[in-house]
Amino acid sequence: MKRLDDSLKRRTPGVLKKALAVVLCFSMISGAGLSISGCKVIDDLRSGFKATQKPLSETELARVMASAISSDANVADCFAKVPASQLDGLSYSMFYEYCSILRKTSEEHGTADSFRILNATDKRAYFSSIDSENTADFKTVGEYGDMDVIELCYSEDKDKSAPPVRFMIAKDGGNYSIAGKYITDSMLAYSYINHYFEMIDSGNVNGLEAIIKSSYDSDIYINSVIYEKANYISEYYRMKVKTVLDDYELKLFTPTHISYVIPEVISQSGDKIISKTVDLRLKNDGSYLLEDDIPASISEIRFFKNGGTRMRMGSTYTSSEIYRLLGNPIIESYMSGVVILTYSGMTMRLETDPANGKNWTSGRLSSVVIRNDETFSLGENLYIGMNVSELLLIYPMFDKCEFTSSFRNGDGEFILSFRFDDYGNVTRIRLGEKIN
Repeated sequence: MKRLDDSLKRRTPGVLKKALAVVLCFSMISGAGLSISGCKVIDDLRSGFKATQKPLSETELARVMASAISSDANVADCFAKVPASQLDGLSYSMFYEYCSILRKTSEEHGTADSFRILNATDKRAYFSSIDSENTADFKTVGEYGDMDVIELCYSEDKDKSAPPVRFMIAKDGGNYSIAGKYITDSMLAYSYINHYFEMIDSGNVNGLEAIIKSSYDSDIYINSVIYEKANYISEYYRMKVKTVLDDYELKLFTPTHISYVIPEVISQSGDKIISKTVDLRLKNDGSYLLEDDIPASISEIRFFKNGGTRMRMGSTYTSSEIYRLLGNPIIESYMSGVVILTYSGMTMRLETDPANGKNWTSGRLSSVVIRNDETFSLGENLYIGMNVSELLLIYPMFDKCEFTSSFRNGDGEFILSFRFDDYGNVTRIRLGEKIN
């Protein structure tokens, strides 16, 4: 397993060796849609400040951060300009890595030549975009105290679709400081989600299992289930994700919410390229929740009786075949081209020719519902009474799709779904044709 420091550097290739030119002149900010009065020019710190421990104003602190983000060559000098009392316990290594990450995003825009402090309305909107709607379970940005949001500005913005580059200045009355706790926790969250990607990229299923374990605290997630989830995630990325790790796009970078977009992913149907988003959120108990929407795929499933009889969904069977394979039904009903056959613990539906009336001779198997009986099953291992943990060992992502998924064969697309009792045991299984 690689050290986390190496992981962080891998996420910012070339950033630590490249220096951006800092524009020293006062310029119009038309490209960012901002007025001159709303922005502050990023001056060269070597001429803008003197080595002093006098407390810095909010504008001076913002200029320190902006200059450090603009060029790797400025970082040490910038950090040295901030009095210890205004660092909020922030270490140099955290400051360095934090600026490096923001620099990579900033490079997508071009060269930052000014900055602005968001007004109250824009700040509220930004915080709202970060916070989860479920504030009872997740931490909010507001818990880091009173902070102003600083945004870098670009007179010539190369990519206005790229996320804005923003950082925080903490304030306490008339006193200002770099938001050290905010930055440190941002780096911890960043390391966590990137370690997740590193384990996937290296095919380390055991390491991946250890990372995702905190996201599954219910009793149904026994160790073997979490391992199968990790294995499934690893295989999904190997087969479906075409974007290389270094090209994942960091869209949101905060201590409570990290968001990445993976640009090139093969769709579940396999007929197009889509993007996917992976989020990390900080829970109130200090643990992380990974939100990586991975489809629950299943292969074709057939209908069994006593483990022997196999019937294929969408296939056509004669009435004599049905009676020979399953026996005579308890109830047989016909209406509008549909035959319903009810057995003890199972009901099946066949579509037949309406012209045949009640004397149907053959029908196309379109759905099966199994309930409270051990005679019938789907596939070789889906049966009434099985526990939800057993089901997740077979289909590790079924909990992410409300225990419903589909497969397609040559005769149509079919939906598989489950119903459970209060103890998590299966009481009903339905496999039926998808109706658009």
